[in-house]
Amino acid sequence: MTEKVTKLALTSRIIVLVIQMLANGALPDHKPDVFRMPLAAVSEEESKKMYFAWLDKLVIRCLGGLRHWDGEYFLHIAGNLYTYENTLAFYPLFPVIVRNVAQACETLGLRLSEKSILLLVAVVLNTWLFCESANLLYQLTQRMFNDINKSWNAALVYCFNPATIFFSAAYSETLFAYASFYLMLECKKPGNKNFRFFRICAALTACLLSRSNGLITLGFPLYFYVRHLVLKGRGFWLQAKMIGTIVGALAILHTYYFYIYRLYCMPSVTVKHPQHVLDYAEERKYLVSGQGPEGSPWCQYTLPFPYTYVQSHYWDVGFLRYYKLKQLPNFILALPMLSFMHWHCYDYLRNFLQSVWPTATLANYKELIKTHTTLPFVLHAAFLTIICTVFVHIQVSTRLLASATPVFYWFAADHMPKTLAKLKFRSAGGALFIWCTTYSLIGTVCFSNNYPWT
Repeated sequence: MTEKVTKLALTSRIIVLVIQMLANGALPDHKPDVFRMPLAAVSEEESKKMYFAWLDKLVIRCLGGLRHWDGEYFLHIAGNLYTYENTLAFYPLFPVIVRNVAQACETLGLRLSEKSILLLVAVVLNTWLFCESANLLYQLTQRMFNDINKSWNAALVYCFNPATIFFSAAYSETLFAYASFYLMLECKKPGNKNFRFFRICAALTACLLSRSNGLITLGFPLYFYVRHLVLKGRGFWLQAKMIGTIVGALAILHTYYFYIYRLYCMPSVTVKHPQHVLDYAEERKYLVSGQGPEGSPWCQYTLPFPYTYVQSHYWDVGFLRYYKLKQLPNFILALPMLSFMHWHCYDYLRNFLQSVWPTATLANYKELIKTHTTLPFVLHAAFLTIICTVFVHIQVSTRLLASATPVFYWFAADHMPKTLAKLKFRSAGGALFIWCTTYSLIGTVCFSNNYPWT
């Protein structure tokens, strides 16, 4: 089945890449006044040193539609690190991997422009990670439900999910989905076996360094450790390893925070920026690193973490701040995902309380914990759905939930028939199919031409 899921995932990425290439070539790009990665001018002498000038042009022509919007930030960080304060809204793991792989390719002799090599590496990396994450979702679903049809349908919906373009573009969604599914699978695996603490620590660290909502994934190792202790009664060493795993992951995250604090808040630190980076900062009125703490109020916070300040200051993110009449189109875009998740999480939790609460006693609590393994996943999904509804830019909800939780795919798989040949359009499965395919097609066309999407 692994090979079958991989073929499905790879086919879906090829379809997205082809649609993106055709749309980007056939339609003119929208030109919104948003961040664009500043590039150094390339002299004729430098361009002659590029052994693969034809490949450079081919990459831009074929993949140019995958670098828009947040992709510009990620690629800028990959090329220049955190030169502007507004880039601190984007966590480092994905751009750092892209940066190091691109440097390795250049060392091996693949001489392309910075713009092309970073984009090429980002797309290839995401394609590989997408195939791996589809397999992880299949394995996780199979371990949770022991149902081949449900596992396949979950992987199928994942491969053509409503936010599918963001899993091929230069975004961190695919990496975060891979790390999240891997962490959940490792936490669920043990049974009579021991936890593989190093793998859990590595997956948790990847979640924490990929996206801000990765912090919520701490709940999975905590829950499954405690569950294991309650059911198996293991003692001191398991607790010590559990604490070490979580503290280790958090320590690595705070190493990144200290790096950022040092860049922006320590007066003694100066940074030499390329001229084109400084010119763009002056043009856009951006604050660059190495200027001391005067321009960064978050440096004076008791806990000087920049993320909430940057989101609030540069993107006006906050409780109900997006509830404005002019944002109605974005609410309409997010409505299918939010209504789907709100209803299914509510329905699950209502049925859980109705069936469990009357029978819950101190005598059978272990059996309840052992039986209801999906509860922490649904609680995690419900929490994220509420956060999306009241805090974030509402249009982000579709891709955030599609990359952060397997629960969407489990709920969706319940509506799918055993084979697509049995799919009826006048059914819940048909509506799901139309939603996913429509959003996949329109989203790919819009995003690749720099129009706003989810």
